[in-house]
Amino acid sequence: MVSQENKNKKNPILRTWNNYEFRLYVPKNISKDNKIEVHFSYLNPATGKEKQIKRSNGIDRYAKPKIYTEQANKLIEVLIDLIKSGWDPINKTLPGYKKLTGSSTMQECIESWLKVRDGHFEDKKIQKGELNSTKNVFNLFTKFLVENELYQAKPSYFTVNDIDQFMRYIEKAQNLGKASYNSYLSRLTYFFDFLIIERLIVFSPTKGAHRYSTKNLETRYKIYEDDELKMVKDLLTTDPNFNDLLVAANLLYSYRIRGKEQLRIKMSFFDFEHNLLTFPVEVMERGRMINATKNGNPATFLLSENIMTQIKGYLGDAINKPDFYLFGGKNQPGPNQRFESYFSNKFAYLRRKYNLSSKLKFYALKHTSNYNSYESIGIEKLSKVNRHASISQTQDYIKSKLKKEIISVRSETEF
Repeated sequence: MVSQENKNKKNPILRTWNNYEFRLYVPKNISKDNKIEVHFSYLNPATGKEKQIKRSNGIDRYAKPKIYTEQANKLIEVLIDLIKSGWDPINKTLPGYKKLTGSSTMQECIESWLKVRDGHFEDKKIQKGELNSTKNVFNLFTKFLVENELYQAKPSYFTVNDIDQFMRYIEKAQNLGKASYNSYLSRLTYFFDFLIIERLIVFSPTKGAHRYSTKNLETRYKIYEDDELKMVKDLLTTDPNFNDLLVAANLLYSYRIRGKEQLRIKMSFFDFEHNLLTFPVEVMERGRMINATKNGNPATFLLSENIMTQIKGYLGDAINKPDFYLFGGKNQPGPNQRFESYFSNKFAYLRRKYNLSSKLKFYALKHTSNYNSYESIGIEKLSKVNRHASISQTQDYIKSKLKKEIISVRSETEF
């Protein structure tokens, strides 16, 4: 039997705060069922006894010890902040929270959801623009509910037909385009997903609601012409005010690393000796654990010597600061993460400064790279490079090229 002393040696204390000891637990055999965890004891007010709490959010069980220890320490910081705010890890509740019930009306549900979104903004999980857009949608939704005597109805009453009726109503009232229409519907989806989590409903009425296909919209996949691509590259290379955008553009174009993913990169993600950039499974982002990559899988990139030289030149002294973000704002790395609009805003500044076409978008560099490399590497390799779930997803990027493709056969295969 393992003694308490030996057990404590195997589970070292990472941090002590007040009467709490946060220990790192690393299982002997790591698997999907045996995770690396942070353990601490919490006094259960109902029983007067301490209960061991285990949390593993954001810890990559397959990472190197240095990395997973850093991730565990980040998790501990979040746990301490939650405990300070009155969080009860046993009942998973926070003080001052009014629980919605099965008898709650749409009015009560909407009011509760808007308070949640206010909290998301205060915690820097969403931007002011998103908060304002959410409130605008629900002002319109409230007006619709009142006019149709549905404001005091229970959310379980609503069907997909009610959602479609509301969407047609605001589509005409607001003169919405296809993309804006889908955006409004998404904000309703977030609301009803919240009600599912609160166990007020078991099915979202937005599921199956009409949504426009935007795959063929001209503004979605605007491919750069060769001269446009060269011009943008030359400007980014020669103007030192855009050193960070040059690095970001290279990672996007060459390695298809999405803008949101790039904004999560810290110095600790790099192995500078072997030119590797590794994304863990999860990262801490504005107080919550999220997937580090879009598909939720870890990813490792072998970077070329050229881009590593470019990155090292951009980093300067920050190369020795593992907690610094690669893109910290003000054209340099820094301790704080930028919002997701950082690259698009800075690219818009580049367009204004050099009077470039407004049709040139930062994210379109990824589509352009896929378009230009399709013939040389093929659709299967292109899908792998993009980390797409299916080849059909990749084909959306090169649809215009496929339409222009000339089909030919070898003479020996003719009839």
